[in-house]
Amino acid sequence: MAYQTLYLKYRSQRFGELVGQDAIAQTLKNAVEQGRVAHAYLFSGVRGTGKTSTARILAKAINCLNPQGAEPDGVCANCVEIQSGAAVDLVEIDAASNRGIDEIRDLRERVKYLPAVLKVKVYIIDEAHMLTTEAFNALLKTLEEPPAHVMFVLATTEPHKIPLTVASRCQRFDFRRIETGTIAERLAMIVQQEGVKVDPPSLALLARLARGSMRDGITLLDQLISQGGEELTIKKTHELLGLADPDTLVRLLSYVVEGDGARTLGELQAFYEAGGDVRQLVRGLLGAIREAALLSVGYQDADALGGAASASLEKIGRAAGRNALLGLWKGLMEMEPELRKGADARLLLEVTLLSAMSQPIHVMVPPHVATEDTAGERVIEAAMDAEPAMLGPDSRWDSLKAKLPKPVASLLTDARLAAVTDGLVRIEFRYPAHADLMGTARNRETLLLAVREIFGPEARVELLAEKKVTPPVAPPAARGPAAIIDDPLVKEAMNRFDATNVRVTPRGRT
Repeated sequence: MAYQTLYLKYRSQRFGELVGQDAIAQTLKNAVEQGRVAHAYLFSGVRGTGKTSTARILAKAINCLNPQGAEPDGVCANCVEIQSGAAVDLVEIDAASNRGIDEIRDLRERVKYLPAVLKVKVYIIDEAHMLTTEAFNALLKTLEEPPAHVMFVLATTEPHKIPLTVASRCQRFDFRRIETGTIAERLAMIVQQEGVKVDPPSLALLARLARGSMRDGITLLDQLISQGGEELTIKKTHELLGLADPDTLVRLLSYVVEGDGARTLGELQAFYEAGGDVRQLVRGLLGAIREAALLSVGYQDADALGGAASASLEKIGRAAGRNALLGLWKGLMEMEPELRKGADARLLLEVTLLSAMSQPIHVMVPPHVATEDTAGERVIEAAMDAEPAMLGPDSRWDSLKAKLPKPVASLLTDARLAAVTDGLVRIEFRYPAHADLMGTARNRETLLLAVREIFGPEARVELLAEKKVTPPVAPPAARGPAAIIDDPLVKEAMNRFDATNVRVTPRGRT
């Protein structure tokens, strides 16, 4: 016998088995009991929340030969046929591949005929928003004057694309995302039935990754069981799914916020060598950034990593500030379109993280400023002055960046055109790590081609890293700039006011 996936095996077969959609289930049960079932329904919601399962249960409920109140008995001939997919009077149409007017015209012809076996002929149109305008218009006539022996269920993930003329002729039910805890409970029931051992942290992780979709959660569990055998730990789950563990996410985010390019790249290299998946790492980082931002304002989310990881993320969030975190989050989100175009995921992530380091929150404290007055009180002045960007005055600089692919151009965000002499184009980078990345064979070749388009066919390129001037070390007795930056009160004030410059002066001084 062919293997049956867990999602199909544990698909809800009665209203009472629907998970996370109690209000919808109760409303439909009432309609069945009172004989007030509508001729057309619109089920909307994200994937995996039970739309087509509910449509099938409704089809069984109105066709069951021995109903148990509003519930189908599940054992009569009609229920068995519908449940097995053999019922000729239950027609499921995938609108993504049958979206034209010809298919709907054929449907209109067939609805005229009485059901062959069932009491009511049921049409389930999945991904209904994919139908063409002409197909919707053809369907509209049938929805306006439906035969008494026919019921329609339109299921969609994008209800706003359903024409109002169609939606207004349907009873609409919005299927909400299923709560993480509810998904975890369902997964626990399944592993118990299947006789496999999966630790609770793994089930909680799968529930979070499902993002409100029960089907996605069960599919991930099925994948893990087939790969990992009959016993799964959280460590093994991370390995099999190519996920970064919470400690890795915390370390990586910490290095990025601190502007430590070398350790950031080292952490990424270790993740790659362990067989990690870049896209999963990006999703993990997005979740960690979100949690750090929420914790920085005192909000504890139900989907938090928890434990030491959450405590560390709270410290990172308060130290970095919301602006820095949101900037990094935006940069990671902007990777998605480039990945769809086939961009090198690893290179793109490295560039994105290094680029985020080029815009840190600057804490500028004059060396002569004291941090405390005689009474030990501190006065904090926050300003929003931004450090000027390092841009060359030559208009060709902007033209050069416009010529480059986005991942390569992003390396020039904090670089400048230092000089153009005798065909030699000198580019100075603020951060050595950016210069190193641009110096790789692939990036350098891309840059050279663009340079020759802008500066001439014989142009050459020289890459330089900006020289850093080490500030004088403060005397041991005084609290220098570094100490002021690390002061918890200063950090809290920077985070609260989203400050980019902080000056600390004794009370009464200017």
